[in-house]
Formats: sequence, C-alpha cells, structure tokens
Amino acid sequence: MKLDGKVAVVVGGGRNVGEGISHLFTKEGAKISIFDADEGRASSVTNALKKEGGEAMYTIGDVTKPANVSAMIDATVKAYGHVDILCNCAAISDRQNLFDLADEEWEKVLAVTLSGSYYCLRYAAIQMRKQGTGGAIVNFSSGSAFRGSALRISYDAAKGGIVAMTRSAAVQLTPYNIRVNAIAPGMVGSQVGGMIPPNERQFHNLLGKMTMPSDMAKVVLFLVSDDSAHIIGQTINVDAGGSA
Repeated sequence: MKLDGKVAVVVGGGRNVGEGISHLFTKEGAKISIFDADEGRASSVTNALKKEGGEAMYTIGDVTKPANVSAMIDATVKAYGHVDILCNCAAISDRQNLFDLADEEWEKVLAVTLSGSYYCLRYAAIQMRKQGTGGAIVNFSSGSAFRGSALRISYDAAKGGIVAMTRSAAVQLTPYNIRVNAIAPGMVGSQVGGMIPPNERQFHNLLGKMTMPSDMAKVVLFLVSDDSAHIIGQTINVDAGGSA
C-alpha cells in the first residue's frame, strides 16, 4: 500500500472528488481526516470508510475562518499523531457575468475557494514543518483558470490564484521536504455547488466520457506518493484531453 501509516486531511471530503480521494486513500492504507462544512455528508463518508476497514474521522468547520482550520489540524493530530498529506478540495462557484454578479458574491467565492485553500495549506504546512518529516499537499485549481467564461469570473480568478499560490508555496516549503502541487480538473462528477447530476452534464473532451471522482483520485494518489518525488510546484491538467 502506497500510503500505509500516513495521515491525510481531505478538505471537502464529504462529496465529489474529496469523497473519491478519501475512499482510494483508505484502500492505500491512509488514515483519513475529513474537513467539511456539511456534517451529514462528512459523517456519511466517514462511516463508509470505517465499514471498509479504514480509520477515519471528521471535523465540521468553515475554511474561511483560520481558527476553524487550525482547530481541525489540532484535532487530527490529537487523534492520529501527525499530518502527512493535505488535499485541498473545497470550493464554491459563481454563475453570473460581471454585470450581474453581486459584490458580496465575488468576495464569498474568493473567500472560500482561494483564501480557504490558503488557510488549509498554511496550517497543514505549519504542522508538517513542526513534525520535521515532510509531507505532500495537493491544491485544486481548475481548467477554468486557463480559459475565459461568459458566466463565471470570481471562481475563475480564485482558481487562477491557486496556480500562483501553489508555485510560491512550493518554493517556500520544499526546503522542509513538503511538496506542493495542484490539479486542474475539467468537468468531474457533479458540479461545484450545482444541482446537475453527473449523467446529465454536457462535456467536451477527447475520451468522450466524463471524468469521475475515482479517476481524479488516482492522479492525486500519484502526486502524494513517492512516485512523484520530482514533481514540485506544478499544476497538472486532468481533463480527459479537454484542454487539448
């Protein structure tokens, strides 16, 4: 097992990609700490992981509040002793053009999707540096960071910020043996904050099929394992060839 004995914090682990990561990491031997805003989702996934024979816990909180994030890291360390992996999956999206988007909505999307990712990265990195044993962090950008949209702007700006944040974090954290990378998905499973089920979503890629959370989880596993030891500060498109 590639993650035997590792402790993985999965932010947004109660649904979609975060849920897929939690299941795959459990099979690979990791102990899972889910951080989510929805207790029903988080508890459901945690119980499912335990039924699979894994060790799992969850903490409910708001990624936009540093105190919540710090408390989640502390709770994880109290339960499992250390933090080795962070998967930063939490995000919300806007669905309006700039003329119609309320200023408050712009700020909310940036707060959750960009600032929330930063707080989780920062407090996980503080713990990893304290341990002195290194770690791996995977942030989630999006294909939206690299192309324009008629009906999004705050989400695209936030996801573009994650690309830049990933590079700078990699420069600052590699001396502590903490590797930081990011993934830029195309369409994966259900929408970010949307109601369209996966089988009804329209998509365009070279494979002609939707990328599912289990597919994305395999790439995340690669990036947090020793197999990717020389991949640092990169944002990898995982979109079934959509960007091509």
